[in-house]
Amino acid sequence: MEFDPIRELTEAGIDLSPGGEEQLEVLAGLSEEETALLISIQLQMMDAAPEVEAHTIGGLLF
Repeated sequence: MEFDPIRELTEAGIDLSPGGEEQLEVLAGLSEEETALLISIQLQMMDAAPEVEAHTIGGLLF
């Protein structure tokens, strides 16, 4: 199966629905390493204090 960054991010519980078409195009072009890093950072942020979570938009760190 071909690597799909959008699928990987979604399966990791990251809500991409607030992203626009241009943002999704960028995310779709991520490498496996970039996707894994983004997921790792996002999960760490979600595990952090609520004040950190308040700085995420739609489940995706911005």
